[in-house]
Amino acid sequence: MRSLLIIVVALAIAGGRANAYPQFQLSKDQTCTSCHLSPSGGGLLNENGANVAEAMSMFGQNPAFMYGAIETPDWLSLGGDLRGQWGYLQAPQRYLIGFPMQLDAYAAATKNNFSLHATVGYRTHQEGNEALTTVWARELYGMWQSEPGSSYGLFARVGQFMPVFGLRWVEHPLYVRRYGGTPLFSETPAVSVSYITGQYEVHATGFTKNPLYDPVRLSSGGALYGEYRLGEHTQIGAGGMYEHQDWEYKLRGELTAKQYLPGPDLLLQAEVQLINPHVSGYGYRGLASVLMATYFMPKGVMIDAAWQHYDENLRIKDLDRDGFDLNVHWFATSHIELILANQVEFMAFGKGGPTGAYSFLQLHYRL
Repeated sequence: MRSLLIIVVALAIAGGRANAYPQFQLSKDQTCTSCHLSPSGGGLLNENGANVAEAMSMFGQNPAFMYGAIETPDWLSLGGDLRGQWGYLQAPQRYLIGFPMQLDAYAAATKNNFSLHATVGYRTHQEGNEALTTVWARELYGMWQSEPGSSYGLFARVGQFMPVFGLRWVEHPLYVRRYGGTPLFSETPAVSVSYITGQYEVHATGFTKNPLYDPVRLSSGGALYGEYRLGEHTQIGAGGMYEHQDWEYKLRGELTAKQYLPGPDLLLQAEVQLINPHVSGYGYRGLASVLMATYFMPKGVMIDAAWQHYDENLRIKDLDRDGFDLNVHWFATSHIELILANQVEFMAFGKGGPTGAYSFLQLHYRL
C-alpha cells in the first residue's frame, strides 16, 4: 500500500505527456501549427516539425516515423511518445523511485479538408474502473480545416481533447497547469473553433464532463484564448474560462507574454491566472503564475529556469507556495531526448509547511 501511495504521488507531481514545447514558438517558428497537425500543438509533427526536431538535435538522424523504415500513405500519419523517469522525491518523505510516464501512440487520417485524429495510451487507472481508464483515447476528434496542409486558416474540431487555454506548457507540474485550467488527464468531450494567422490566433472551446467515467475534469464550461504577435519576437495573449459543476462554478482570467532575444538565443515566457471559485455561494480569489527563461545552447541543449507562484486564497495568510525549477534538455537525436528536471517548493517560504523537492532524469523516445 505504501509503495502504491508513493507511485500515485510521484505521478501526480511529475508524470506527464508530451505536448508541444511552447519554448519553440517565436524561437523556432511563429505558431504551434508550424510544426504540429493540431491547432493547439502537441502530438503528431508535420514535415517542418520533423525537420526542426532533426535540426535541434546533436546527432540528427532521419526524423520521420520509425526513422522512415515504415512508409505510410500520404493520407496517414503515425507517431508516438515513450517516457520514463527515475530519481529523488521529497514530499516531504524522501524516496528514490522510477516509473513509466507516457506510452502514447498517435494516428491521423486525412481526406481533403477533413481529418480524424487519435491518441491512445496508458494512464494511471481508477480503482473499480480499470477497463476504461488504464488504456484510453486521450484524444479522439474529427477536424475540418479551411486550407488543407497549411499552418494557417480556420480549424474546427469535435471529439475529446484538452481545451485550448494559456501557453500549453509541456511541464504539467507548473502551477498554471496543476491549479489552472489544464491539469494532467483533463482531456474531455469538447468542440472548438480556431483561427490562426502569422500575426494572431484565437481559440474558442466548449467542453463537458465525460459521462463514461469519473474524469479529472469534473466540470463543463467554455474557454476563450487569443495571442497577438508584435513583430517576429514579441507576443502577448489573454484568455478566460468558465467552469461549473453541481456545487461550484469557477471563473479564470489570464494574461500571457513571450519575448525572444535572438542575440543570446534566449526566450522569456510569463503566464498569470486569476482564479475565482464560488463554492455554495461563497467566492474567493486565487492566483497562479510562472516566469520562465529558456536558453538555447549549441549541441542540442536547452535550459529552462523558472519561478512559479500559487496562492489558493489571497485572503488567507501563509497559504501560498513558490516553486523554483531548473530543467536541462538534451536532444541527442531527432528521436531521443534526455531531461534532468529539478524543483524545490516552499510553502509560504517555510511558514506554511515542509519543503518539497524532486530531481528526476527522464528519457523521452519519439517513434
